[in-house]
Amino acid sequence: MANSPKRVAGLTKGESRQRKVRSRVLGRHQLLLENPKVRSWWESRSLRSQLSADQYLRQFGFLLERLELNSEQVVQLAQKDPDKLRDLLVRDAAKLKQEGKLDSYIAKFVEGLKAYLKFHRVAFDGFPSLSPIKGESLVNERIPSPEEFGRCLDGMSMRGRVIALFMAHAGVRPGVLAAYQASSGLRLRDLPDLEIAKTPAFSNSPFVIRVPASLSKTRVAYTTFGSAQLASAFLAYLDVRQKEGEELAPDSPVIAVRPLRGMALKIKTRAAGDSPFLTTNTLVKEVHDALAESAPKGVRWRPYVLRSYCSTRLLMAEGGGKITRDLREALLGHDGGIAARYNVGKTWGPDLLKEARAAYKRAEPYLNTVQTRGGDDVFTEMRKGLLLDLGYSEEELKSIDLAELTSEKFHELVANKRTEFWAGAPPKGPAPTPRPASPRGQKVVSESEVDQWVAEGWTVHTQFVGNKRVVLNPPSE
Repeated sequence: MANSPKRVAGLTKGESRQRKVRSRVLGRHQLLLENPKVRSWWESRSLRSQLSADQYLRQFGFLLERLELNSEQVVQLAQKDPDKLRDLLVRDAAKLKQEGKLDSYIAKFVEGLKAYLKFHRVAFDGFPSLSPIKGESLVNERIPSPEEFGRCLDGMSMRGRVIALFMAHAGVRPGVLAAYQASSGLRLRDLPDLEIAKTPAFSNSPFVIRVPASLSKTRVAYTTFGSAQLASAFLAYLDVRQKEGEELAPDSPVIAVRPLRGMALKIKTRAAGDSPFLTTNTLVKEVHDALAESAPKGVRWRPYVLRSYCSTRLLMAEGGGKITRDLREALLGHDGGIAARYNVGKTWGPDLLKEARAAYKRAEPYLNTVQTRGGDDVFTEMRKGLLLDLGYSEEELKSIDLAELTSEKFHELVANKRTEFWAGAPPKGPAPTPRPASPRGQKVVSESEVDQWVAEGWTVHTQFVGNKRVVLNPPSE
């Protein structure tokens, strides 16, 4: 088998590089590919996901080693002596459980064999009965507070801080910044507000991050934003990259392969051949050690907890009225349901982008590890806007220090106006500023009917979470 790391005759430079990468990733399990049946199964899975194909091949290989079988023998047992294969699998699972392995860990190896037999249409139902508990290995993981996250950032390299802030403030997955086998990653052109010059700068804050469909887990392109704290760290990182001799261009990676002098890296950067991108493993390793060292006693923090941090902090901002649920889900690259599909699931025009940027800016103080005066001003303006909307006048609010108002007093002011509204009592004080009339003729329909009404000009107003009912606004006159 031609698996030598040397250049293979007839292969292009790219093909030769990928073969070297595959040899390193698959290790000894690459020998399984000498069997045409195994290779056919592996190539079929590779069409959709190379990562999934390699994971299944390794799982299959480890299981065969423990059972002391090869790929042909395991198929023969499944067809001619299924009871023996069942007993081998049960004993293997029992041994792993005795070693303290979780059911979820054992099930991964069973999945590899299941996929292989299914692909070759081999009927077998003797797999061991397991009860994997979802998230059992993460029982000691919780979301860090902004103060705790700030301490984590202090222990990271310059590049590590940028990676961590992209995940924690923009909510991107590690696979957006890098990719399996370093095949791709986010580029500077995907940050349209970035001005590449002798001194890089952002023309807008928060700045836009456009995640291409090829880097999105849902295979749908989406837009998110970067905070002022992320912008500051990233521009400093770009400045050092330029001083180290890198020529920045639109196709340059957001996270570069080459480590910078003066960065106290505890790991060796490794990429695939001449790829300008990091591998996903290298990218997450950059922040892994700092998180592990900063975690309180009894708490575990994986790199992915940073994306959970973003989701949780935006959820708190949603509860504070700073951002809508649909937009929060869209910024995280989620499929937010039918309401989100019609409201923020299409390509954003200038107006929607402006509103989304303003909403993210209102939520930004919830993400930051250090509060800024700008964030406080936005918070105060949001309070003022809500109270005006409830019926308070400008004159009434002049006598209230909204910046220093406690949460209890603010909720009391809101409750007073709501009580007057439901009791039908006339509002106290000067007449409130007239408000635009609410849309008339709204309609409540089921999710299955939305497409029909939208085609006739109706627009989605909101969605009742849980009962699959949607409120529609009538066509504009």
